[in-house]
Amino acid sequence: MSLRRTLSALGLGLLATASVAACLPWSVEAPGAARFVSQGLQENWGVALAARGRTEVVLLPLPRIVFQDIRLTGGDAAGPVLASGGNLSLQLGLAALLTGRVEVDSLTLDGAEVVLAQDAGDTRWSGAAERLTHSIAGEVGDRPRRVILARCSVTGLDPRDGTVRTARDVDLTVSWPAWSESLALTGGFRWDDGNARITLTGLRPYALLSGGESPFNAAVTWPTGSLNADGSGSVRDGLKASGTGRLQTRSLHRTLALTGGSLALSPFVEDFSVEGSFEAGSGQVQFPSVTVRSDGNVLEGAGSATFGPRRTAVQATLAAENLNLSPLFAGVLRLTGLDHADDAAWRGQSLDLRPFTGGDLDLRISAGNARIGPVQITDLASSVLVRESGIEASVGRANLRGGMIKGRVSFASDEGDAALTRVKAQGSFDSLDLGALLNDLGQSRWMLGATRGSLALEGAGHDVGALTRSVSGRVALESEDGALSGLDLADVIHRGGALAPGALARRNGRTPFEHAAVTLLFADGVGEIVEGRLASRTLGASLNGRVALADRRFQARAELQARASAADGTPPTATLFEIAGPWDAVSVRASAGPLPAGADARQGAVPESFRRPGADLPLGIRAYAPGNASSAP
Repeated sequence: MSLRRTLSALGLGLLATASVAACLPWSVEAPGAARFVSQGLQENWGVALAARGRTEVVLLPLPRIVFQDIRLTGGDAAGPVLASGGNLSLQLGLAALLTGRVEVDSLTLDGAEVVLAQDAGDTRWSGAAERLTHSIAGEVGDRPRRVILARCSVTGLDPRDGTVRTARDVDLTVSWPAWSESLALTGGFRWDDGNARITLTGLRPYALLSGGESPFNAAVTWPTGSLNADGSGSVRDGLKASGTGRLQTRSLHRTLALTGGSLALSPFVEDFSVEGSFEAGSGQVQFPSVTVRSDGNVLEGAGSATFGPRRTAVQATLAAENLNLSPLFAGVLRLTGLDHADDAAWRGQSLDLRPFTGGDLDLRISAGNARIGPVQITDLASSVLVRESGIEASVGRANLRGGMIKGRVSFASDEGDAALTRVKAQGSFDSLDLGALLNDLGQSRWMLGATRGSLALEGAGHDVGALTRSVSGRVALESEDGALSGLDLADVIHRGGALAPGALARRNGRTPFEHAAVTLLFADGVGEIVEGRLASRTLGASLNGRVALADRRFQARAELQARASAADGTPPTATLFEIAGPWDAVSVRASAGPLPAGADARQGAVPESFRRPGADLPLGIRAYAPGNASSAP
């Protein structure tokens, strides 16, 4: 081989070797490289760099430097720590590097501890954020095309309570290619043992910071739900956005706990989603058209949400063709303890409203058909109003088994004791087929005919037991031209208080009546039957006794009397029945002996548990002192 060819081959070999060497990472001790890069970062971003480990340098195909065990500080080396530990990999612009400048095209921070803030007045990132904002707006400096955080931990202030918390396993990629106007962000982190993922695409930072609008597409997922939004926004006069979105959660209460927010009645809501158009700005979100789904129900309407410094306020008007209220009703029973079979658990259930009044709510709901268990309701118009001081729910109208019902119940926290709840309930109904309603509830249809009634009750207590012992008010029921089914009272009188034997007789038994009414007056949790009567062409009946709410017991005496029809003029006798026992196991037995007609059946003994001070006195008596004939009326 000639000398010329030998030198050419040697030159090509050296060039190839140099190219390969330039593409391989070289691990060197290069404190000067860290100082050089730190100077460029300070000029562009206001961030200083120090590397306590080794440095890897790769020259081709693009210059890349990897610093180990790094420390980033704000302003200069003596500034507050922004990030420490882990590795920092920088891909540098070749043209700028040849002119002695540092231009970061790509940045990767791996395994570092990032500190956003340690207290409310911490401004360690303010300088870097301001420089980066000006850079994105194209005013000064250069911006990176890609920023990656991998396996990092990020410490900052918890938005829920302002305490210092740390998010683990943070992975974040921000990509903004030089040829594109749009920025894309994807990432995830672990928070309170739950993982969250975030995706943001289509955002145009330059348009935003120049006072224009930018499209966006955002998606967030967490263990109990997800959020998706697609629209456009601006920051010219504060953050504003509009578009369409969908929020879905398997537990609204747990989702709010993650964010530190609160909504009224959220403990009652599990499966929940909101979908529709929105307009957001100035701490408020408007929903001109929204679809709400919860527990299989679909409601449509409009609403708004306002996020204040202390409370969140939600207003909505929604309508549904079909509405299943059974899950909500079951939740109310569960959280108030009314589903407990055990008396102690039932009485001890707290009535503290504070877990349910974490925000303001003004909700109006209408439905063509609604259902609570087996009970069907039509033409429902209702509302729920929640304020910090209490809850009010009302039914403006509802058709139930041929009748119209209306009512309202309010729960108010006592001004001096927030754990004490005052309850008021009032309502009325007319033309209700009580027998059909009992049949819907799985009970015997023992009454036929239209019934009207009203109630007005109130009480107060820290728990259900105290509330039931304090109930006072009035309940009245009245029916005309109806019948008692399964019982022939005229035959019972004829048999001296005995029922006709055989199921057929009971099934065919019937007692038509012209008028029936019962009125209870409640005081101290005991309801006294002050009026109980039934009148038909052949007989009359009266009922008196008491109902103890706290003990769930009923004690009464019924008197049956046939109308005088004897040829010899002998007055008929009255047949008495004792009715007593717990609500779910009431027993009826004929009294030991009949009373002459006109005798007072109320003279029978009353169990001690049903007695209360003055209970056996006439209703007009206001005070009573035993042995003092001058007691004041």
